[in-house]
Amino acid sequence: MSDLIRSSRVSSGLTGAELAERLGVTVAAVSQMEQSERRGTIRLDTLRRALEAMGRDIRLDSVPTDPYAPFAPANVTDEINLALDEGRPEFALRVLTHAASVIAEHPERFSAESLEWRPSEVGDHRWEQLFRAVMCDAIPAGRARPDWAAPERLPRAWYPFGQYSSLKERAKRSTPERLRALNIMLDERSLARA
Repeated sequence: MSDLIRSSRVSSGLTGAELAERLGVTVAAVSQMEQSERRGTIRLDTLRRALEAMGRDIRLDSVPTDPYAPFAPANVTDEINLALDEGRPEFALRVLTHAASVIAEHPERFSAESLEWRPSEVGDHRWEQLFRAVMCDAIPAGRARPDWAAPERLPRAWYPFGQYSSLKERAKRSTPERLRALNIMLDERSLARA
């Protein structure tokens, strides 16, 4: 669903323990709130209470159903966070690359607002930079790049699938230059097959 509690907590500079103290709950309860929000099972009053403890509020709105909405950056961010929480990085990459290909192939289906609006980030900073790089490349030339779409270079080489020696070796040889410059070592084949 969303990641508003965690992203608001991080942007406010609060730890889970500090938010727990403000709410009068345990750190485990804060963790549970963040997880249930990502799964879409959080109660609206719980979400509102957590955000109010950080000086924030929620804005609800309804929009017409759009078959392309699942591929908008905000929704893709939530899906990636959920996949990573479940220990499924291969699926997270599949979600990311599929959404990027839909945006690249159907740019007319995405308004500037749907590309810009992104209330949360991917929880893992490395995956966030990969998200930014891949999504930025998907937005056609001539369209304004959202503010969030500028990836940052990682301090050291990161192999998203480094646990597989064959993929790590292939990434050393065939990572696209744009990703290599960001210290994201992911081979072209893995990007295409995801």
